[in-house]
Amino acid sequence: MIVLNDLKRRYLALFLCTVIFLFMLCGLGLASEGGEHGGKLLDLLYRAINFALLVIILYVVIKKTTIKEFFSNRRKEIKKMLDDLIRAKDKTESSYKELEKKLKEFEIKKAEIIEQFKAEGIAEKEKIVSDAKKRATHILGQADLTIEREVQAARDRLRQEMVDISSQKAQEIITKQIKGSDQDHLVNEFIDMVERLH
Repeated sequence: MIVLNDLKRRYLALFLCTVIFLFMLCGLGLASEGGEHGGKLLDLLYRAINFALLVIILYVVIKKTTIKEFFSNRRKEIKKMLDDLIRAKDKTESSYKELEKKLKEFEIKKAEIIEQFKAEGIAEKEKIVSDAKKRATHILGQADLTIEREVQAARDRLRQEMVDISSQKAQEIITKQIKGSDQDHLVNEFIDMVERLH
């Protein structure tokens, strides 16, 4: 409170000194004119009053808003804005570094996944080739068995045909060469064999 009163006294003293100085200037102006020209004196008085009003207005404005306080507040605002910008910059840089780290990790994982897919693809290819070879071997084995069966069946048919043809030829030969007594003898022999078996 004491500082404020002291400040008011200073401004009041400054104001009074300014007014006194202006009146002295007016007096000097009047003295130099010789008092003849009253219009110039009145003009000087108006100018002095205008100047005094300007000083009073400046005094009131300065009193209400102190320049030092204005610049101090402005300085604080600028410092706060600068601190906020620095914090935002630091936060952005840390976010950038974090994103860069995640991107590198993603690239590493991507490379690992690609290698894994390549390995799985090669393994799958080898499995498919192996399965195809097994199936081909199985099919060839089946074909060999089928060929053997067909050959065996053809041999069996050929034998059967040979047996049939041989028996037919043998019958024809026997029929031509066997006489009635030979035939009776064969029938009796066959009957004896059948009786022995039973």
